[in-house]
Amino acid sequence: MKTLKITTEARAYSESEAKDYIEDFRVQAASKGYTVSAAGYTYKTKKKKGEVVAEAWVCKCVAEYNGIWEEDE
Repeated sequence: MKTLKITTEARAYSESEAKDYIEDFRVQAASKGYTVSAAGYTYKTKKKKGEVVAEAWVCKCVAEYNGIWEEDE
């Protein structure tokens, strides 16, 4: 059996932290043996009685290690 993709989700506490996380993910791709097939973040808020009481940035990164039809070398 071969690993094809691994999706990682992480919470960041600021937009700049989310951007840094994704940039680090992209930089590490070559050294860790994967390609980045998707990476991004979503801004989320928690509201109570109509007021924002918390906020977070959810980073989602997909590392692709192998394609479905790639031949073993």
